[in-house]
Amino acid sequence: MRQENTFNLTGYIPQITGVRAIAAYMVYFHHFPPVYVLHPALLLLTKEFHTGVGLFFVLSGFLIFQRYYETAQPHSHWWAGYIRNRVARIYPMYFLLTCATFASRLIRHHEFKLDHFLLNITFFRGFSFDYLFTGIPQGWTLTVEECFYFSAPLLFIAIRRWSFLVPLGFIYCTGFLLLLAGNAINFKQFFSPFMFMFYYTFFGRCFEFFCGMWLAKFLMDREKSGKIPQTRFVTWIGVAGAIVSIYLMALQQPQSQFMGAGLFTPIGGALNNFILPIFYTMIYYGLIVEQSWLRRFLATDTMVLLGKSSYIYYLIHMGLVQAIVERISPDFRTWYGGIIQFILMNIVAIALFKLVEDPLNHWIRKRWTWGLQKKHELS
Repeated sequence: MRQENTFNLTGYIPQITGVRAIAAYMVYFHHFPPVYVLHPALLLLTKEFHTGVGLFFVLSGFLIFQRYYETAQPHSHWWAGYIRNRVARIYPMYFLLTCATFASRLIRHHEFKLDHFLLNITFFRGFSFDYLFTGIPQGWTLTVEECFYFSAPLLFIAIRRWSFLVPLGFIYCTGFLLLLAGNAINFKQFFSPFMFMFYYTFFGRCFEFFCGMWLAKFLMDREKSGKIPQTRFVTWIGVAGAIVSIYLMALQQPQSQFMGAGLFTPIGGALNNFILPIFYTMIYYGLIVEQSWLRRFLATDTMVLLGKSSYIYYLIHMGLVQAIVERISPDFRTWYGGIIQFILMNIVAIALFKLVEDPLNHWIRKRWTWGLQKKHELS
């Protein structure tokens, strides 16, 4: 499916949806590297494919800013519609899969921890290092996402008044104060230690969202002014920069004390939280503005479908569903087993998207009335 050589931010951007699938697959291969297939040097690289999470964060910043920046208002009916859209998109599948995970543990191991369950379904587990990987382990990123979603309208208002630096600095200062409070209270590692706050919370990862928001603002301003950017190689500079950054992170692995990942070193942390987001921003810029075979590939119907189901793929790629798929497929560490399991996981994700997530999304948007009645009375 070939894209027209036009620049338009007001409509749907299919190639950006396709990137979501790539991001989800990066995280999958971080957790389940094909050890019998890849060269040791490439296996070293896959250990840093957790960086696919950063692709999601930058994209979230871009999309939320693109869709809501100009319409955001400090009125209750606007907030109600905004929250409805975010809840309908994120929460139903997460809630159902979380309930299924805890139900499975109750049935199989006669274990049910109420505090774990409540903190998971409310996303508060993402504020505690003790609870971070309970429930659906990779679901910790949703707390980061939700912090951005709920703060985004306020950030938009601040950006209109003070530009990007003031709200960015405010978030970092807030995170520092929460870290001090967490260390002082010393309860279940809520908001502590520093490593947790820096790598696993919105207060440490906010720069990634700001990169996405800045890109949206930059392109929106250019679109309004009619000064359409004319570039050719930004996409590939971004891709090359991202690969080099991930490789440099991999080189830090022997220096790391945590899970053998180069992320948990000063250089790795700087690359992950501050350098990679810049290259990811360049990739998104190029995919929107420039013509390339990568843009055309990501905009194909297949990649768009995989991108739309990538949220579910991310939620199920490790945990209950993955364990079930693993039982009925060959060992994923063999080349054929890895391919079969990868395909089966995608089939399950697409089925859940078509049969559960998308219908629930539309149903909630249609049925949600809380806070919206005022809008009708004002119109």
